Amino acid sequence: MKYAQILAALQTRIEHELYEPGTLLPSEAALTREFAASRNTVVRALRHLDRHGWVDPVRGRGRVVLGRPPSRLASLPRRLQVLLQPDRHGRPLGSGTVPARSPIAAALSCDPGTPLATTRYVLGAADEPFAVLAWYTPAPFALAPGVPLLEQLERSREALAHRALERLGARLPTDSERRLLSLPRTRSVVVALVTVLDTQDRPLLTVDAALCRDVPPLTSAFDLA
Repeated sequence: MKYAQILAALQTRIEHELYEPGTLLPSEAALTREFAASRNTVVRALRHLDRHGWVDPVRGRGRVVLGRPPSRLASLPRRLQVLLQPDRHGRPLGSGTVPARSPIAAALSCDPGTPLATTRYVLGAADEPFAVLAWYTPAPFALAPGVPLLEQLERSREALAHRALERLGARLPTDSERRLLSLPRTRSVVVALVTVLDTQDRPLLTVDAALCRDVPPLTSAFDLA
């Protein structure tokens, strides 16, 4: 997708200070020529940078480079930061497309059986894993190596993650979870179902995680922006 390519290129240049903070981003016309793209496509990418705090549009001057914005996840409880960044805190177990199970379908406001893109992770050190989780988002969604998952999703959906809803419960682990987490048969796991909504309260993704902790069932909401 040309839009995603332009956005990724501009973010990379800002991160590596090829466009230094305080300088002006190239004009829409210059970027249109460079990327051989339509003006509308370039403007969509630039608006994403505007909304996410990479640049500051200044009337009569252009877009002033601000640099990579601080993580919006920093204000969240540590467990949510980890669950929403599994690519930083664990290793992938596989990905693919699966039909939506009822609880995941309800969280994503889709019908049971709807095709969902999913990636599974185990979190923690190899000798001390503490969680097994699966990310779910409406298909299609292709992973891009080296780009944070949440950022990839925002790019592909052209949306801003705004709010996270968390529901906690407990159950016995599945055979797979028991094996990956090295749990005895009678040990229960905490189940965390975290749904991220955009600024229009539309679900972007749901994380279904089994954790080696005992906490009471509760539901929480957190603002991301």
